[in-house]
Amino acid sequence: MPTHRDRIILFTRYPEPGHCKTRLIPAVGADGAAALQKWMTEQTVSSIKAVTANDSPTLEIHFDGGDEHLMQHWLGQNLRYRPQSAGDIGQRMTRSFCPQFQDATRVLLLGSDCPQISPAILTEALNSLDNHDLVLGPTHDGGYYLIGTTNRLPYVTCSQLFSNINWSTKTVFTETMNRVSQLHLNCHRLPKLYDIDTADDLHHIDYRPDSQ
Repeated sequence: MPTHRDRIILFTRYPEPGHCKTRLIPAVGADGAAALQKWMTEQTVSSIKAVTANDSPTLEIHFDGGDEHLMQHWLGQNLRYRPQSAGDIGQRMTRSFCPQFQDATRVLLLGSDCPQISPAILTEALNSLDNHDLVLGPTHDGGYYLIGTTNRLPYVTCSQLFSNINWSTKTVFTETMNRVSQLHLNCHRLPKLYDIDTADDLHHIDYRPDSQ
C-alpha cells in the first residue's frame, strides 16, 4: 500500500469541447468527446483515490488546458494541481516525473485515456517497485498507460527513459523496453489495457454517454 513517500501523477486535459479527444470528434462530436474525456479522467481519479484514501496528498493532477481554478471546480480543491510544461510528451513527462524523487520514494505517472485502470493495478504497480527498478503498463496500440520507478534511479537514467522515443506511434512500448534493456534495468509489466482514442476503442469500455 502507499506510504507518505509515494506519489501518483495523473496527466489529463481539461474537457473543453473541440480541444480534447479530437480523434473522436468525427464519431461523437466535440461535446461528446469532451464528455468522454471528463468521464475517463473521473474514473481514473476515483481509482487513484481508492489507493491513496489514507494519504490523499500523494495525488497530483498535471493538466493541459483550462487553469487551476477550473480544475479545482471540476475535480475538487483538495488535490494538487500543476500545469504541464511545454514540449512534446516525452519532455513534459521528464519534467513532471523525474524531479519528484527529491521528496518521494516511489512515483507513478499515468494518463487518463485508460478507464480500465483499477485500484488493484495501481497497488500492483506500487508494490512491484519494492523489487524492480521500473514498472510499465502497456497498451494494445503499442504505447503505455503507466510508468513508475523509485528514487534509487538516478535523474540522468530516469530522463533517458523519455528521450528519443517516437511518441504517438505503435513502437513506443517496444522502444522504451529496448531503452530499459540498454540501461540494465529490471522492469515489471502490468496487464495490457486499451487506450481510448478512436471510435473503435469505445467497444472496449462500458461507457453510456446518455447516462453521464
